[in-house]
Amino acid sequence: MQPKTHPAIASQHYRMLDLQSRVASASPHGLVALLYEELLRSLDLISANHAQRKVIAGNTHLSKALSIIVALQGSLDFGNGGELAPVLNRIYRSAARSLNEAARDDDITKVKYVRSAISDIANAWQALT
Repeated sequence: MQPKTHPAIASQHYRMLDLQSRVASASPHGLVALLYEELLRSLDLISANHAQRKVIAGNTHLSKALSIIVALQGSLDFGNGGELAPVLNRIYRSAARSLNEAARDDDITKVKYVRSAISDIANAWQALT
């Protein structure tokens, strides 16, 4: 008899399989869209955890969000990105700084501010398709 798997673990496993499949078949443009999607999801999970009285500092979703921001910065093409690349770089730097301040101060309003800004960029990115 096999042990039962907790539904949350199974759900997370299937979500990871779905994400891996989407990454494998995505174009470079699609990969950036996936990064935005995962970043927004991480920011939402930080807020949900905070609503459950969990502090922001040390939250695994915060670490993931910061890692995604670094990945987005690393994907910028300053040679071909025109004026947009330096602007996005400043936004990403500011977002990372705000998230670190949110963790330091346990201030969810800073997380929500970053989420709003990233959501606007993600929506604009989707409109380019």
